[in-house]
Amino acid sequence: MNENNLSSAVRVRFAPSPTGYLHIGGARTALFNWLFARHNNGVFLLRIEDTDQQRSTKEATQAILDSMKWLGLDWDEGPYFQSQRLPKYKQYAEHLVEGGTAYYDTDAEGRTAIRFKMKNNVIVINDLVHGAITFDAAAIEDFVLLKADGFPSYNFACVVDDADMKITHVIRGDDHISNTPKQIALYNALGFELPEYAHIPMILGEDGSRLSKRHGATSVTEYRDKGYLPQALVNFLALLGWSPGNDQEILSIGEMIEKFSLKRVNKTSAQFDNTKLDWMCGQYVKNTPIDQLTAVGKLFFEKSGIDITNISMEWLSTLIELYHERFKNFQELVDQTRFFFVNSIEYDPVATEKFLKKEGVSEILKVVYSAVSSLNSFDREGLEGCLRDLTAKLGIGFSKIAQPIRVAITGRSASAGIFETMELLGRETTLKRLENTIKNRCGITNAVGL
Repeated sequence: MNENNLSSAVRVRFAPSPTGYLHIGGARTALFNWLFARHNNGVFLLRIEDTDQQRSTKEATQAILDSMKWLGLDWDEGPYFQSQRLPKYKQYAEHLVEGGTAYYDTDAEGRTAIRFKMKNNVIVINDLVHGAITFDAAAIEDFVLLKADGFPSYNFACVVDDADMKITHVIRGDDHISNTPKQIALYNALGFELPEYAHIPMILGEDGSRLSKRHGATSVTEYRDKGYLPQALVNFLALLGWSPGNDQEILSIGEMIEKFSLKRVNKTSAQFDNTKLDWMCGQYVKNTPIDQLTAVGKLFFEKSGIDITNISMEWLSTLIELYHERFKNFQELVDQTRFFFVNSIEYDPVATEKFLKKEGVSEILKVVYSAVSSLNSFDREGLEGCLRDLTAKLGIGFSKIAQPIRVAITGRSASAGIFETMELLGRETTLKRLENTIKNRCGITNAVGL
């Protein structure tokens, strides 16, 4: 069976080891398997390879399951757990001993394992990504199938499970290529039908080395906790080593499923580009309906420890609509808008020096305070008319008023539109912050209370 002759019998699996969070590389492997299954109307199976009892944890298992669900990678079967299948591995290991292709091996401390006997032949992997890869089996030492504690080795458990679960295509990272000749030898010894193999390229950091912590976030959990939209991360991961065949970069899940093919998976390593990810996530934020962003944003604000008990969904929706072209993830939204929710704000010293300590700024802010405090309607239209009239009367450019106001009420030199910001802050908070700035302008170094 190959990709030119596929049927509904396609069965693939994702088989993570629960020794840590779901890594970006693992998530990309899961996604490619999921897309391949969905494209071919096949089955996507989840198997937890938890035979490393010292390092496997329930917390890591749950984190993997949560990450898969967050990404939308639903599985059709499983999760299966290798630790619950020990009798089956023992059965097959003893079968190989009886057939003469494996043997008992007792070490100096009296511990007995079962070891596989490699043949002196040539093993060829007909890889769907890399083409034919040849190995000299004579260079591969006999290897352990079943350890003395009754737990299987990775290569043995993998073969038994893939055959027992009728996996037709093994799609995994190309760091597993070196394991494949051992697995093919086991398939042949056990009389199992070989699956098709597709080894996908590794993901490298921006400096060309293997992706690691020094390149930034590397687990799905970290991206979720930073407030990235899952569909944006999925889109980004899909294009790490695969192309839809054109220059299209923003693809819906439906388009990915329709276009996915192993033929378009690159042989060379993919490079993780944080700038590209942020751009893509920004595009998703811009194109997601405000009501959906508001629902996610509400949960994220609450998780960030911001009290929004007395804030209406209408107000929050207005805030997110005002900022939705400015943030790429919800952590950025929180950072950019925190000044709306606190009783004291942090003043950026550079912005303070540049916009609040200049000659004549205090007098300008006093005039602003007097003008806006007497407004009947403290809304965007009223504020804009008032402040633009004021700049005309003073004979100065609008930025001479807008930037001091912005720093005075937000603590920073960049924000959404000044009129909309003042309206959302409300009359009382805006006036108090203007008043405190006028009184304490020369002494502002950090938080100034209201």
